[in-house]
Amino acid sequence: MKNISRYFVMGMLMILGSGFLAAYSVAQDIDDPLLDRTGITKQYLLQLSGTVMNETFSGAQVLLRLQAALPGSKHNNPYLIIIEGLPKRNSSNSFYWDSEDSEMTAIANDITCDIKRTYVKEAKTFFNFMSPELLRHTGALATRAGDEGEKFAERVALPTPVIARAGRLKLRIHSNSVSGTVWMKGYDPVEKAFVLYSARLYGKPSYHLQPKQEQKKGTTVRE
Repeated sequence: MKNISRYFVMGMLMILGSGFLAAYSVAQDIDDPLLDRTGITKQYLLQLSGTVMNETFSGAQVLLRLQAALPGSKHNNPYLIIIEGLPKRNSSNSFYWDSEDSEMTAIANDITCDIKRTYVKEAKTFFNFMSPELLRHTGALATRAGDEGEKFAERVALPTPVIARAGRLKLRIHSNSVSGTVWMKGYDPVEKAFVLYSARLYGKPSYHLQPKQEQKKGTTVRE
């Protein structure tokens, strides 16, 4: 009889303990300053302005998606952040960022992601850059066709995706706004030079946006 009572008490403690842990887990989710209790991916539309290879730009857009980290995150990051160009994924001066390529530090509303310089395995993260050499090449074709050089080039040429070999993304995320900075450095195979991309970003929540991949008849430059 004593054994039965002992097992009954132990069973009740286990049930109460599991309930407490579940409640604690829910409380942790509710207290997360960046995610809400629904668990739905949060989405923000961001405006960019900055410089790339000494050329300034503004008006570029990216879409930021924020969610809890997936199981087995490469760097044990607390969140998964995906940023890609909008309305086209490969829009000029936009960028693609996968937080799985970086080591993340998150304190309250601030997130910092660092891509460590590596020559072993390239990251998926990149920025889109209209290489001057590409513009010169397509511009020459336009001149022979009697068209306006640079404008023709921008119409038919696709930006070069430059893989980030190093970089940092800093974000301050609130329920109704996002602000921050980003820089990346990579080797442009068209320009045959290292290029530094840096931008300021700011934006607000958005819903149901989905970028597309831009396609043009285009011109390529052989390496």
